Amino acid sequence: MTRSHWMLASVAVPALGWIVLGVIWLIATALGVPRGFDSRTMTLTEASAVASHADAAVLLRGGADPNAASRLRGGLVMNSATTMTPLEAATGAIRSGPVQMLLDRGARIDEGNYAVLWCGAAARRNTDMLRFLESRRPERTPIDCTKVRSLW
Repeated sequence: MTRSHWMLASVAVPALGWIVLGVIWLIATALGVPRGFDSRTMTLTEASAVASHADAAVLLRGGADPNAASRLRGGLVMNSATTMTPLEAATGAIRSGPVQMLLDRGARIDEGNYAVLWCGAAARRNTDMLRFLESRRPERTPIDCTKVRSLW
C-alpha cells in the first residue's frame, strides 16, 4: 500500500466503525433492547439518591409511595445493589434536596426510621441532614448507632 492509501484508511476505518456502531445502536433502540437507565426504569429511591428532582416529582405524581422501600441499583451511588426507602437513599447519598419534596408528598420520619436516618447522616457527616432531623426527632432518647442497620 502506498502512503496515500494508509492515510485514507486511517481516516476511513474509524469513521466506518462509528457508522456501524450507530446503526447497531439505532436498531437496538428501535427494538427496545435494552432500554438502559432512564426515568422509565428509575425508582423513587434511585431518583432520591441522585437528587433527580424532576424524576422524583414525576414518580410521585404517578403514585409512587414515598415510604416504600425499593431497589437502588449498584453503580449509582454505591457499588452494590440494595433496597431502601427514598428518605434513606437521600440521607445516605448526602442529598438533602429531595427530602422536603418527599415529606411534602407523605414521607414520614418517625420512631421506625428516625434512628436509621440519623445514624446514616452521622456516618456520612451530613451536617445539614443532622440539623434537619434534630428538628423532627420523634423522641428524645439517645440513639445507639451500633444497633441500627447501616445505609452504606
